[in-house]
Amino acid sequence: MKISQIESGKASATGTASNARILPEDRPRGFVSSKVSSKKNLSPLEQGMAVAEAALSDVPDIREDIVNDLKERISKGEYKIDGKEVADMMLRRLKADRTR
Repeated sequence: MKISQIESGKASATGTASNARILPEDRPRGFVSSKVSSKKNLSPLEQGMAVAEAALSDVPDIREDIVNDLKERISKGEYKIDGKEVADMMLRRLKADRTR
């Protein structure tokens, strides 16, 4: 994702009258690690990135609800996969990745 010069200037600005706030004051606080708030010398952009990284660390790698649903459907015989469709999708994805 590209960020325009204007937006990156806004994000990296420091010492302005508005203190160049990137994150809203009323953002959820329960999901962010205490390590982020202890780094006072970070720029607003770096602080935002640290908050995003802390929030991402709280997201599980495996979505248990989806996995359990799929396991249940497989055991009941309700989950059908067409091998030809999977192969077709893989080939289309490969072709799309090569054109980038």
